Amino acid sequence: MSSFEGYHPLLTPLFRFDWLTQFKLKNVADLTTNDLGATADWVNATMHDTMDRSALTWGIERRRTHKLIAWGGFSDLDLTAHTGKIGFNGKRVPVNEQQEIVDRLVHFGHEELQLTDMTLTSAGKLDDAVLAAAGFVQTDGQWRWTFRR
Repeated sequence: MSSFEGYHPLLTPLFRFDWLTQFKLKNVADLTTNDLGATADWVNATMHDTMDRSALTWGIERRRTHKLIAWGGFSDLDLTAHTGKIGFNGKRVPVNEQQEIVDRLVHFGHEELQLTDMTLTSAGKLDDAVLAAAGFVQTDGQWRWTFRR
């Protein structure tokens, strides 16, 4: 695929992953704890990186309540080398919800982007058991997912 345009929205049983521009700026700002101006600049930069195919970031909304709870996706993408960083930021959610989000991100990264190596940017909001269940291995304090044939 020449662009990432078709990669939204993504649906899971509990969540909708969509471009940050599809959410009210105030809700994104509340989630990031930044003011509206800084948030608008960040959303614009994020969408620019998405259009450049160097990153892919979605807002993550609970489908039942339509509440934005997080953002997540990929950064530092090298589609030729099949590598990138994977991340999840926002509110801490229950373990079953973490698993659904992480599994969807990993599956997308591997199946759609053909990533074979993903490094987690921050594990602060995720349980170790969730990461291990999704296939991440912790080495030297860093969580990494590697495709195993």
